[in-house]
Amino acid sequence: MRESITAGAQRVLEGASARARSRGSAVVESIDLLAALVDESESRASTILAEFGLESERLFAILGVPVDFEPEADSPSVSDPTHSDELRETIREATLKARASDRSGIAGTEHLLAAVIEIAPLISTVLVQSGLEIEAIRSRLAESIEIESSSIPLPADFSRLELADPTETVDLARILDASANRAQEGLRVVEDYIRFVLNDPGLTRRVKDVRSRLAAALRGLDDDDRIAARDVDGDVGTHIMTNTERFRSNTRELLTANFKRSAEALRSLEEYAKLVDEWLSGRFEILRYDVYTLEKLTLTAARSVQTLGTAKLYFLIGETPTLGDLTWLVGEALAGGVDVVQLRLKSPPDRVVLERAREIRLMTAASGAKFILNDRPDLARLASADGVHLGQDDVRPRDARRIVGPQALLGVSTHDAEQIERAVLDGAGYLGVGPVFPSGTKEFESLAGLEFVRRAAETTTIPWFAIGGINLTNVDRVIEAGATRIAVGQAISAAEHPRAAARELRDRLESHDTTMNAIF
Repeated sequence: MRESITAGAQRVLEGASARARSRGSAVVESIDLLAALVDESESRASTILAEFGLESERLFAILGVPVDFEPEADSPSVSDPTHSDELRETIREATLKARASDRSGIAGTEHLLAAVIEIAPLISTVLVQSGLEIEAIRSRLAESIEIESSSIPLPADFSRLELADPTETVDLARILDASANRAQEGLRVVEDYIRFVLNDPGLTRRVKDVRSRLAAALRGLDDDDRIAARDVDGDVGTHIMTNTERFRSNTRELLTANFKRSAEALRSLEEYAKLVDEWLSGRFEILRYDVYTLEKLTLTAARSVQTLGTAKLYFLIGETPTLGDLTWLVGEALAGGVDVVQLRLKSPPDRVVLERAREIRLMTAASGAKFILNDRPDLARLASADGVHLGQDDVRPRDARRIVGPQALLGVSTHDAEQIERAVLDGAGYLGVGPVFPSGTKEFESLAGLEFVRRAAETTTIPWFAIGGINLTNVDRVIEAGATRIAVGQAISAAEHPRAAARELRDRLESHDTTMNAIF
């Protein structure tokens, strides 16, 4: 651990452990880390927080920890507390952030702060309650990390990769030139799909960032030597083409081919650059991993748009007096135009949940609708559901995916922008966005409101459903805020005529429809 973090970051982690010991805890939590980051007053993280006017007394009051903290040499309570799962993930994320900017990068306090804000929702909430602007802090941290990476001293001979030896380096220049062109071309094809078909702003920013960093890395090569060594007519590969290269049967095949093209080219750049400059090789390695991640996000988004592209109305149904009441309500909702049905049962035994889930599975399959089970990936698989929906306190999406498999729909409830980003990175196939209004079926500590709906519309085009207290009296406001899909419960189940209520909600959505289906 010490080899992958700076001395300052190590002091922060030791300080976090000391704070956990002082409160008699056997586990070091994210709040301990945040307090320790502020304690390290001359660290980059503390300095950045101070730039935004952080008042440590107010922060510590919200955290419920002492302001004037003096660690004891030997605490009588807990001698060596362990890191919580969340904190371990934060540290791992911090090292990844450091490595993303430089292959040999070592995580500092700014990486820890950026990671804990991203991983731990409570930390973002606490900072907001302290009067800080989370997005501004995130931008400042990203800027700080980028400046630091650009200021890392390069090897004295790095100005550009010298390819001066006339006997061997011309061949090397040809390899590097061809690989550079393939990597750039493949990413351009991918960006065109993300930008013009998916229309996804978040993914567009990601692919542009990868292309920009690739261009920066390629500046380490000598363009004059590369171009001088280029020999298109003499390249035997230009005259050899397989059938799979000549045709693309669908867009997914096209995307996959170009992601592989870029990743393979980056691997070639990485390997051949090792012959001359290890630092430059490391930049290509990082970019290759970024392309793997981008491939996952893009194909997940494309599959989700294909699966839920026309789905507008999502019906959540919970406890009913009898199985007959349940099937009647679901039948009325489906007849009224519901596209997705989610069964949300908290109290019945697992056997009862599974029996009811299987009944709804049969009904939705007959009508062509999707069936989602709430919270329980294990029962979702047993019921042959189309997918499972997870809240922020449920099992992590990656764990649920291991149970339901790669093709199942995976939905995640989100309540702020950070949770949207995390859900997308975790491979969510669709999102619940809210709560928008107070709900009659579920209590919320706070409301995300219409502003969050607007933010989601600007963030991603992965299918998302506005949720929370939506009904015929306020649905137009939700649509005007940017929602093209909604999830409702009592608006249908408590209506005098559930089928008519579902039909009216769907008609409202269709009358405001501005969705363009992706070609896939």
